[in-house]
Order: sequence, then C-alpha cells, then structure tokens
Amino acid sequence: MSIEVDALCGVILAGGRGTRMGGQDKGLVAYQGQPLIEHVLQQLRPQLKQLTININRNQARYQRYNHPLFPDLWTDFRGPLAGIATAFSQCDTDYLLFCPCDTPQLPDDLAVRLVEAINRQPPSQLAVVESPRGLQPLFCLMHRSLEPSLSAYLNSGERRVQEWIKQQQPAICRYDNDKPFQNINYLEFPQKPRTHSGSTT
Repeated sequence: MSIEVDALCGVILAGGRGTRMGGQDKGLVAYQGQPLIEHVLQQLRPQLKQLTININRNQARYQRYNHPLFPDLWTDFRGPLAGIATAFSQCDTDYLLFCPCDTPQLPDDLAVRLVEAINRQPPSQLAVVESPRGLQPLFCLMHRSLEPSLSAYLNSGERRVQEWIKQQQPAICRYDNDKPFQNINYLEFPQKPRTHSGSTT
C-alpha cells in the first residue's frame, strides 16, 4: 500500500554532543543570523504536518519553537541512532522522516522524494538519500517496524548509522547535488563544507 506525505511525522535530530563545535548545541549555533534549527524548521514546516525535535539539553530554548521535544532513551549519548530509536515511542505515525539539525540548505522536496522512493521500491521499509558523494544516512524515511532491529543494534554496542541503514536493504532516493546535504558541524564552516556522514559528534 502506498504511503502519503501527510501521513508522516518529521523528526529533527538535535541531540548530539557537538564535539566538532567545541561542545556547543549544534541546533542553537547561529548561521546567517539565526540558529541552525530555525533554518531546518523553515524548510520542513511546509513539507510535513507533524514535526518533533530530538534534544538532550537546552530544553527551555527549544520550547520556543512550539514543537514536541524528546530526549534519547539512553543517557550516554549513543549518537543519532539513539534519537531515531526513541522517536518511535514519541510519534504515532507508521512512517517517520528523519533529518539532522545542522543542514540549513535542506531541499524543499525531501519528504515528497523519500515517499516516492519507498513507494517505488517495495517491500523496502526504509528509504535513504544518496547524493554524488554517497549515502546520506541521516536523511531517511522509515517504518516503525524497524524499531526492534535498531534497538537491538544499539544495545549490542554498535553506533554506526550507515552500517545499520545498509543492513535494511533501503530504497534509494537519489539527488544529483551534494549541496542540500552539507552540514555545519565544525566551527570553520563554510570554508570546508562537507556532506553528512551520520557522525555521532
């Protein structure tokens, strides 16, 4: 059965340590005059009816955005997969769309294209973006049936996002441009822009 964009819950992952940014909360770091999280919200709000934010600190500052907030179930910063696994208990939709908080040039057709990819490539329960530089594992859409597999992976001590994504035999959502997926997770940006590797820092 095909899924519709209106049936998704979007989850912005903002719960990392921010070690490449001196321990700063990445979502609250200013870029072009406003926090990174605001850039991402501006791009996602027109695409999705439901949005929530995964955070592990600075709750009062994030509350101003009027979206539900939730911390990781694990308290030892297990990386973005912990936020993804926790999100399934916070959203009541069958499919959840994930993206990181440090990508201010997020494409305005991300939700539509991830849905198209998963509808086009059944029986995949997960669709992930691929750009010229490879998989962008934190830009993905997945069904809640994957939660047990993900929790087991985390509880085994693993943290590698791309490895777990590949194990799910995902549908691929291809973009021909890396720019929308450049992440600002280190202080010298934009001199050395990168694409998102799924790093836990």
